[in-house]
Amino acid sequence: MIDKSSSTPLYILVKDYIIKLILSGEYPPNSQLPTEYELMKTLGVGRATVRTALSQLENEGTIVKKHGVGTFVAERGKAFGFEPFISLSFTLEKIGLKSTNSVVGHNKVTVSDGILASRWESGLEVFHIKRLRQAEAYTIAIEDFYVTKELYSKLEGADMSESIAHTLLSKVDWSIKEFDNKIIVREPNEEEIKTLFLRDESKVVELTRWMYFEEFEEPQNFVNFVIPLDILEFPFLR
Repeated sequence: MIDKSSSTPLYILVKDYIIKLILSGEYPPNSQLPTEYELMKTLGVGRATVRTALSQLENEGTIVKKHGVGTFVAERGKAFGFEPFISLSFTLEKIGLKSTNSVVGHNKVTVSDGILASRWESGLEVFHIKRLRQAEAYTIAIEDFYVTKELYSKLEGADMSESIAHTLLSKVDWSIKEFDNKIIVREPNEEEIKTLFLRDESKVVELTRWMYFEEFEEPQNFVNFVIPLDILEFPFLR
């Protein structure tokens, strides 16, 4: 059963329940999952809740629906085990925040200075995708995502308003070698104050991440996330 007194949305609890069934080995790859009705009866939730959980799992590639047959556990590559570590969408969902993405910039830039030049050669052209994360009517995160031409060719055509981390792990067949993460708590700049509607004395959490693959010596991806500190504090303090 699931804890209905939890502040976490019911569909996330149902989703977590199904994931635990899969990770425990009770339902291995290609096996058929319980029907919607069986899940409703077992967990004591409505059809809409079950369908929302299953829809998210299908979008993430965890399950496969076969029309007229049933719902099955998908074959998953080992790279998907990294998703909790690199996906902001995954993290926000786990603390009960269902977010949407708005692409506000999608262009090519030339590395010249700053943090990009710390690991990429000056003059290198990379693709830049800038997104804002919204929950309800609020912007809760600013994301700057940079990829090399080689990696971008793997992502081209993907919906950049969806989880880029999930898309990257599902479309790229290279072997992940290293994540180099850094997290700091700092004062926001003027753009962040305006975009995130921060109050006086608010702070932000900035996460930067370089991603390396076995096939390349240089990193192929750099991401910068900026999130209000109270977004991360609130779920754990109430």
